[in-house]
Amino acid sequence: MSFEKEMMEKISLGEGTSDRLDIPLLKYLWEASPLSFLAKESYHEFFKKISVLSSFSDNEVRIFTKYLHRREFTTNEVIFRQGDSGYGFYFIFSGAVNIYSSHSTLNSDDPGDLIVRLEKRQYFGEMGLLEEFNRRTATVISAENTILLGIFKPDLERMLEVHPVLGAKFLRETALIMANRMGQLTREIVSLKKKMKELDQRI
Repeated sequence: MSFEKEMMEKISLGEGTSDRLDIPLLKYLWEASPLSFLAKESYHEFFKKISVLSSFSDNEVRIFTKYLHRREFTTNEVIFRQGDSGYGFYFIFSGAVNIYSSHSTLNSDDPGDLIVRLEKRQYFGEMGLLEEFNRRTATVISAENTILLGIFKPDLERMLEVHPVLGAKFLRETALIMANRMGQLTREIVSLKKKMKELDQRI
């Protein structure tokens, strides 16, 4: 069973809270303070360096982290497979993941062709939050020991209920991520068509 399926089962049973960040206020403020000389990067510092959350205030970042789940993955562990139902959006806190695509959506030992490797402070899976019946279009596997911070549909729904302004702000940023990815894909398609046309003319 993939991590995402496992998490959704836990959340549906009310068991998905043990891995929440939910950092106590005083500890969070200390970690966010310039007086804190922590050897490792704090969650506050991590999120403030992510472009899609750059418009969040310090307090909004603190509240946002309360809705996240932290999970450590060993090398080559499956996060989700192509064809799985999608429920979550993930930030890479440390480590890296490989994204694969296959012509077949059948679960198998062969993940398919490597599309891209994502590393610290990059993110993936936003369609799982925005689409009602999302199916994953790729397989994601940890490339090394990795820590992911994930938010799932029930977490977003709860955020929209309790902190509607923050929830709407996060939704807007998530939609912008999708728009940027679609724009990039469109540019790549146009470039590919241009190259194919040039090849046809040479032939």
